[in-house]
Amino acid sequence: MEQIKIVFFLLGSFFGMEDGLIAANETVVTVYPKEHKIEIIQNNLFAIVQLEKDTILVSEQWNKITKWNEQKTGWSNDLEDFSEKNISFRIIDNDSIQPHLSLTYSNEKDLRKLGIWYDAEKNQFSINHIPNDNITSNDGQLVGNYYIFDGNKPFTFTIQPFLQMLDVYKSYKRPLNEVIHSNN
Repeated sequence: MEQIKIVFFLLGSFFGMEDGLIAANETVVTVYPKEHKIEIIQNNLFAIVQLEKDTILVSEQWNKITKWNEQKTGWSNDLEDFSEKNISFRIIDNDSIQPHLSLTYSNEKDLRKLGIWYDAEKNQFSINHIPNDNITSNDGQLVGNYYIFDGNKPFTFTIQPFLQMLDVYKSYKRPLNEVIHSNN
């Protein structure tokens, strides 16, 4: 299996930011096999802020991401096989920002960069089940270390990797809105 370079819950990884400071408590991923489309919705964004300068870095990254089109922020090279890439933002509960990413692929092999594999003989998609990522799905079946999904219909899985965050980092975890507003 290939190394996964696009991490669903790290927003900056979609833009090639290796030192991304913005993460999502929960990420909902839906794959539409017939349409060759994948949709990623990130919920409850936060940043790890240890030093005051981290708030500036978070704000700079957020600005690059939210103004990606005007600032010509490039998408990650690992997404080059995806013919269409888009990101939009929704305001939830008057305060929380929810990124919606959509990617269009032409070949199921393109999904490998996202950690989604396709078995053409069985017409099944699969993802690696890592217990610490707290992956859940009502559409897939957990078989050994993999969630298996029917290749004929859309499927959704949810990732919540920060449910068991180390205590040392919990004190540095701040809602993204709080970090952005404190720097303006």
